[in-house]
Formats: sequence, structure tokens, C-alpha cells
Amino acid sequence: MKNRIMPYAAAAAGYAALAAALFYQLLFLPLTISAPDSFVPMAASMALDRLYESTGAYPLWQPWSFSGMPTVEAFSYLSALYYPNILLSRLPLGDIGAQLIHLCLAGLGCFMVLRRFSLHLMAAFLGGAAFMMNPYMTAMLVHGHGSQLMTAAYMPWVLWATLRLFDRASLADAGLLALFTGFQLQRAHVQIAWYTWMVMALLALMLLAAGHKTMKDTLKKAALFMAAGMIGIAMSAAVYLPASEYAAYSVRGAAEGGGAALEYASMWSMHPVELLTFLVPGLFGFGGVTYWGFMPFTDFPHYSGIVVLLLAAFALARRKSEPFVLFLAGSALLALFISFGSFFSPVFDLFYNFAPLFSRFRVPSMVLVVVYLDIALLAGFGLHELLELKPGAVSRFMKLLSLSFAAVLVLFVVLHTGIESFFRSLFPPPSVESFDLAFMIGRVRWEGLQESLLMSVLFAAAAGGLTVAAMKKIIPPGTSAIALLLLALLDLFLLNSRIISPPEDSLRPSVLVPRTEVERALAPDDVTRFLAADRGRFRICPLGPLFGENKFALSGIESVGGYHPAKLKNYEEFLRRTDNFVSIAALRMLNVRYLVSPAQIEHPELEPVKQGTLRLVSGDVPVFVYRLKGSCPRFWFASTVTGVGDRDDLFSRVLQESDDCRTVYVDGSTWQGTRRFAEGSILSVQQSAERMALRVSAPTEAFLVASEVFYPLRWKAAIDGKPVPVIEVNGLIRGVRIPSGDHELLFTYDRSDFDKGQNISLAAFGLAVLMLTGGVVAGRSGGKRGATEKAKS
Repeated sequence: MKNRIMPYAAAAAGYAALAAALFYQLLFLPLTISAPDSFVPMAASMALDRLYESTGAYPLWQPWSFSGMPTVEAFSYLSALYYPNILLSRLPLGDIGAQLIHLCLAGLGCFMVLRRFSLHLMAAFLGGAAFMMNPYMTAMLVHGHGSQLMTAAYMPWVLWATLRLFDRASLADAGLLALFTGFQLQRAHVQIAWYTWMVMALLALMLLAAGHKTMKDTLKKAALFMAAGMIGIAMSAAVYLPASEYAAYSVRGAAEGGGAALEYASMWSMHPVELLTFLVPGLFGFGGVTYWGFMPFTDFPHYSGIVVLLLAAFALARRKSEPFVLFLAGSALLALFISFGSFFSPVFDLFYNFAPLFSRFRVPSMVLVVVYLDIALLAGFGLHELLELKPGAVSRFMKLLSLSFAAVLVLFVVLHTGIESFFRSLFPPPSVESFDLAFMIGRVRWEGLQESLLMSVLFAAAAGGLTVAAMKKIIPPGTSAIALLLLALLDLFLLNSRIISPPEDSLRPSVLVPRTEVERALAPDDVTRFLAADRGRFRICPLGPLFGENKFALSGIESVGGYHPAKLKNYEEFLRRTDNFVSIAALRMLNVRYLVSPAQIEHPELEPVKQGTLRLVSGDVPVFVYRLKGSCPRFWFASTVTGVGDRDDLFSRVLQESDDCRTVYVDGSTWQGTRRFAEGSILSVQQSAERMALRVSAPTEAFLVASEVFYPLRWKAAIDGKPVPVIEVNGLIRGVRIPSGDHELLFTYDRSDFDKGQNISLAAFGLAVLMLTGGVVAGRSGGKRGATEKAKS
């Protein structure tokens, strides 16, 4: 047993060592990540942690960004719903440590897959290392997309569990597959999980066809596979049950049928020409301002390692008749066609129009994670083939390959000036005003291209030379394989190092900063202290580059701004129509008391009240704080309510410059003409994140307006315990008709779907564990009975 475990333990230790070497600055130096996609959600998550601790209820609504929006339904604040995090959160790891564990998990998963095919340990190790060290994984970690990395880490494990299930058709293996698919879905990067299920389904079909013996056996395997998938989906019900209904209200579900519009969905399509970066990573710039490819922007090159790619190609040449190798090649080709998106639409359009949920995604190039995984696994097969080759078997082929790379190198040296002129003519002018900076960007682009071309040629030539030397018995095959492994790792290590710590002359800023800077940026400053000291419920409006800042949440300050890619659709419309609240009327309606601006403003409705410094990770920002005159309260009674049939007409009326909050507008399809209401009184207000209780009094029927985002799916209203309809007011906020007399009006956030989802998730997890343990116990008992009967006979 010990001998069986040792290779896997050694592989895990090797992957941990690679992760530690690559990310040593985060592990051993007082540095952390400050990328916007990492830091921006941090403050909101910390505020939600505090809310969770104080209330004991998992927060489903946060009031600090975009005047309030869902958490779980919008795929934010999900860590506590990811079951492995129950263990990880108790370890002194932090967020970075948890991501590094998943990175090693990704490598070990590939190792497990390749060992199922009895590959040499060294070859299996290379496959895992190539996947975990792929630049995509590194970029996701350092640029704050941990959910992508951790979701992708389960991809090889899902393949491994699928292979086991169709090989042994046991209940335990079905339970294992259910756990891996469930955990991946819980980690909640839907797009990566979708691609995993696509590949898993293709593998299952291939295994069913290749392993068909009897109809009974085939049906059993298919039934176990489908049961595992259903249980995996059920394990994630706490996330997806409420989120599935949110899609219709989200900006990401704005297109017909609940999907994203085609233009939006095909953003970040991979141009076929840009696939050349798999050979020369710096061909289209290295990312940031130097990138000149076909996507809006990108922060890393799409590269899998030239040595890894060559080994993958060698595996295809040597094992082209093997089903699993063909599957890897086929799934990689399918993923490539999908990644082309709008540049080669037939395959992408087919999936967009007919594949469930696919139309809700954007960034078609994200499917390249499937290609990276396939290439890494194929490289393991390639190194194994080299170890198994007889002397002289590929000597001529490798000689030609090495000579061709040498010829490329010679041509590059001879024609250097002409090649440079050609590529400089292709570089589009960078979108900068400074001529000197534009010239510098062009120089960095060329130098990066030149360097990466030379490095690719040298690594490829070295790989060919090592193989030829092994074939000629100049060096032993084992030594050659070790050298190839180290060469492949060095290639990836050098490129990843440039992603983690860009050179000073790369024109790309480092995302690593001292931890003390982040702690200082998250701490209260004189601006947030000033705002938090004001009493009552109100919102602020950060202007310009501060609009997406979430730091205010840490001080309990509610903002009309913020950052989230899946905000409410009606709020997105309001932002668009007001050009991010360049409207005094809109600010008043949303109970904005203060504007925080990095520049001075002169407006008769704004009173300067504070000048101070807002501390951010990017640096200290001098700001000016203005008080808005005539801001509407959080709750008030309207005197006039007018139905407006046309949405454009409704917004033109709402955005008229007026300080009268009592005139409001509603959808004319359900409200005819203008109605006048009595002036009621608000006797008391008790408000928390998910509950608002008001005691109100009205002499006759009145109409109460709440400056809270209209979200009828979850926010329900009741008067004296009886449900009443909530009406959308001014295209964004809520209104309720109040009968005469004294009443209690209660707004509550409906948690029923979330609670139901949690129960389903827990039950499914228990069932998967029961299948796994029960199957193992039954298998061992059956094995012992068989051995006893054999001994008796």
C-alpha cells in the first residue's frame, strides 16, 4: 500500500515545490496581489463577513454597491457555499494559499489521469506540471480571478473520475464523480464548469462506444454516469437555484431567451491568426498596453510551452489510433473552433443558438482552457513515447526538426532588419497621446516579439537535440527525458515569471504590492470617517475613476456606484440613461447626500463640506466631498403618481431638474393617468440589510416611495402581515399603496429558494458520500468473500 501511495505523494510534493518556486514572493515575502479584480471585491466581501458574523444569517443582499444588489444570485460572496472551503478556511492559508492548493490539485489531477494509462511517472508528472504552470492559470491567480483557477483545477479530476466510472461501473466511482462535479459547480465559475461538462460528455460518449459489450453493461454505465451528474448538480443547488431565476433580472440575461446578446457574448473572440502565440508568445504583445491583437485587451499570451506543444504533437503522431489520445485531439480542436467566436462563426453560432446556457457566456477565448488541458495531457503521452522508443526510431525525424529550427534562427539573424520593418508596419498605433510613449510601446512590442521568437526557437532546437542525442545513445533516454522535463518547466517558468513580476521596461505595472499597503488602503481614512460619522440612512456618489470603488462598504457607507459584472438590469439601464448619474434629479431620487470627487466641482446644488485624502491600493487620492441640497429621504410619501406608457418619456420626466420628490412616475400599462394621494406620516423605521419595518399613518389612501432598488423577485411587501404588490417607481425604485389608518409596512427579502437550495445541496452531498463509502465497503466485502470461497475450493 505504501509503495502505491508514494508516487502520488511525491508528485504532490513536486507540484507544491513548483508552486512555491513560482509564487515565492506571495509565500515568503510580505507581498500580496493588488489587481483590480482581486482588490475591488475584497472590501465588499469583508463587509459581508461582518454582516454574516453579526446576524448569523448568510447575506443574500448587500446594500453598499449600486444602491443594493443580490450576493449569491449574482455569483458573489460564495466561498462559504463551497464545501471544501469549510476545511480550507480553518487552515492558516488565506485566499492566496487556497488558490495555490487548487493549483497543485490541478497538477495532481492530470498526474492521476495519465497514470491510469500506465505512463511513466516522469511523463505523468510533466502532464500535471504543464497544466498547472500554464500561463492562463498564473494570470488568473495574479489578476484576481481565483474562481476561474479553482474551477479549472477540477477539470482533470472530472476526467479521471469519468474514466474510472466507465472502466469499473461501480457505485463508489459514481459517488466520486458526483463529488468532483458538485465541488466544481459549487466553486461557481459557470463558464469553466460548462466547458468541463462538455468535455466530460464527449468522453462519456467515446467510452460508451469504445467499451460496449452488452446492452445491460452499457445501460448500467450510462445510468451511473447520469446519476452522478444529477447529484453533482444538486450539490450546487444553494448557488444555482436562486441564481437561475436572477438571470431574467440581470444585465447578463438581457437578451431574448435569457442569454447575452450575440455581440456581447462574442467579445474576446480568439482570432485564428492569434493562435501563432502558441508558438511565439510575444507575437501580439505580452499584454496590457503592449497587446495589439484582436481582443479588446488581454493580460497574458495564449501559450502552452513550445516543448510541451512539440511533445503533444509527437504523441499524436505516435498514438493516433488510441481512443483517449484521439479524444484529447478532438476536444482540443472543438474548443479551438468555439474560441474563434465571431471570427469563425459556424461552430460558435451552433453552440450559441442550441447549447443550453451557452448564450449567457462571453469571452469565447476562455474555452482555450480545454486546449491547455488537452495539450498538457498529450505532452505526458509524448514524453512516455520518447522513453519507450528504440534507438534510431525517430532519429531522422528529429534531425530534420532540429535543422528546421536552426534554419529559422539563421534566417532571423540574416533578415533581421527586414523582419523588424515588416512587423513594425503591422503594429497598430497605440491609443496614447504622447509620441514618445507611442514610440516606446512600439519598441517594447518588437523587443518582446524578438525575444520570444528566439526563446521558442532555442527551446525547440534544444528539445530536438536532446531527443536525437538519446536516439544515438550519446546520452541515456532517461537522462534525455529528465532534461526535456526540466526544459519544458524552464520555458513555462520564465514566461510565468514575466506575468507575475513584469520587467521594469515592459510597460506593464506589477500587481504585487506590500501587504502593509493593502492593509493601509482598507483601513478608515479621513474621508470615510467623515462620511461614516453622519447619522441616518443615505448614499454617496463617487465620481469619475472612484465610481467603481468598493472601499466605502467597509465603513458601512452605501453607494450608488460600485463594481459588479452582473448588476440588476434596471439599474444598468438607469446608469446608461443618466451617464453614470450625471443628473441631479437622479441623485436626489436615490437618497444621495454626498458626492465624492477627485476634482473640484462648481454647481449651485452642491455645497463643499470636506477636502481630504482617500487611501486606495493604487495610492492616495485627494478628493472633494460635496453635500447635495434637497436630497430625497430614504422613505417618503408621494403626492402625485402619473402613469407613463413610453419608457423614454418616463425617464425624460424623471430626470427633469426638480427638487420635488413627491411627484413620481410609474409604468402606464398598469396605471392610467395621474392620481393624487394624501400626505402620510412615517412614525418609525427599523432597517437592516434584508428587512425594513415601517410604522406609517395616512388620513386617506397614500402612496409610499422607498428609495430602494425595485427587485420584485425577492423583495416582498406586506401591510399588517398581508402581502401587497410592490410597484416600480421612476423606472428603478419601489412604491406601495397605503390604506388609510395606522399600519406596519414590512419589506423582507425572500430567502426561500436559497434555503431550499441549501437543503438540497446538503442532501446531495450526503448521498454522494454514502455512494462512495457504501460502494467501497461493498467492494471490499465482495472481494473478501471471493477470496474466502476461492480458499475453500
